[in-house]
Amino acid sequence: MTKFITFVSGKGGVGKTTATLNVGHSLTQLGKKVTLVDANLATPNLAIHLGFINPEGTVNSFVRKEKNLREVTYVHESGLSLIPASTSYTEFQKTDPKRLVQIFEHLDNTSDFVLIDAPSGLGQEVSQVLKHSDEVILVVNPTFSSVLDALKTIQLAEIHENVVVGVLLNLTNGGKHELKASEVERILNYPILANVKVDKKIRKSVHQNLPLTQLFPRSKSARQFKLVAQHLCLEENLP
Repeated sequence: MTKFITFVSGKGGVGKTTATLNVGHSLTQLGKKVTLVDANLATPNLAIHLGFINPEGTVNSFVRKEKNLREVTYVHESGLSLIPASTSYTEFQKTDPKRLVQIFEHLDNTSDFVLIDAPSGLGQEVSQVLKHSDEVILVVNPTFSSVLDALKTIQLAEIHENVVVGVLLNLTNGGKHELKASEVERILNYPILANVKVDKKIRKSVHQNLPLTQLFPRSKSARQFKLVAQHLCLEENLP
């Protein structure tokens, strides 16, 4: 049975796409079949991170029944399957977020995990994704604004009966002008699954269109993403 897990945040720029990509690749390294879906219809970046620029088949064309599932699914050399969203503003205008339900229905029982890169914020697009997700992982930065926005996201996820797996704390540097991991846990009341520090290797991996966990598998950041994947696999095996 496929598990649908959405990576969410209250605000943009916190690193959802990087987290989705690298946790997904870490799951493939653990022998799982993984499909990534870019549900950020307004500002999609997932395909760009993997080197697919302006793909012809997108989730937009799928929900309008112009393409079938095979025609919008791309396989990356890392072993990940990807369903991109269009970067075209015209395509964005033509796509009804309510129709995203179609992609979830067709992906059920096709992979072990479907990881969804959600839009930021609390709008209609996010709600449509959460309606059809099983679980969410919160991606936050160590700032009050990011964490407080995540509180609202938690409430939205709970309204849609999603299980909140935990928090991926991203872009930390250990400085005195940021929240500590323990403070983030206390505010959100959910465990931190990984603490990913600011890392130039992540930028290098994006530039080379590869997951960090593939290009620099022994890096500290890669090990943090792998912790999340291991947690998801352990959770999958619980009775």
